[in-house]
Amino acid sequence: MSTSSRPSGPRALARERTMERIIELGNAQLAEQGVAGLSVREIARGLGVVSSAIYRYVGSRDELLTLLIVDGYTDLADVVDAAVAGVGAHGAAGDGDPRTRFLALGDAMCAWAIAHPERWTLLYGTPVRDYSAPAETTNADGTRVMQAVLRIAADAAARGRAGAAGTEEGLAPAVTSLLESHLDEFGIEAGAETEFAALTAWSSLVGVISAHVFGQLGADAVAVGEHILHSQVRMLAELIAPR
Repeated sequence: MSTSSRPSGPRALARERTMERIIELGNAQLAEQGVAGLSVREIARGLGVVSSAIYRYVGSRDELLTLLIVDGYTDLADVVDAAVAGVGAHGAAGDGDPRTRFLALGDAMCAWAIAHPERWTLLYGTPVRDYSAPAETTNADGTRVMQAVLRIAADAAARGRAGAAGTEEGLAPAVTSLLESHLDEFGIEAGAETEFAALTAWSSLVGVISAHVFGQLGADAVAVGEHILHSQVRMLAELIAPR
């Protein structure tokens, strides 16, 4: 949060600190017990306040879930942005090379998921029963990594290094329409084929990481999962920024 956007006054600052502590305690619950163990009353106990007092900050378990989802998306996206910036957007290490940036993005996603499996599960695992994340609250941060992938794909295409096309027959009109309605709002200049390649690369990243985090490939694969993910990220780079 920038200095100009930080709350002013002791009450506002106290509330901000309390909200930060609530998120910290919620993430600790996630790490220890998973989504099923989340409890607003336990958060109150951790804060050292009576259970009724916590509802001035978090009105329900659903609100707590939303706070943790936004925090997870934000943290993941911040880590990804830092990794991409670290290999250089323009003129720094990697000279802004699209493939180098995608590899940094993918490796950062993998590392974050491995370090925070329960937070990853909250974002990309089985939907929580009887809970629906409010799009108006979660979409902005939830789409930041997707936007980063699209930005890299568009840059690769502009440099004449576009990846694989959608299909030999071209994209179905319904797919093109869907891409236009959802991805064009990002304001990134890219054709439908590039958008589709970026969407495929991003969703595939989520898929291969989830397969590792959820142990879907079996115990033997989990033991070497980081090596598998390393190679999968490089294979997926061919979709949007081939060698």
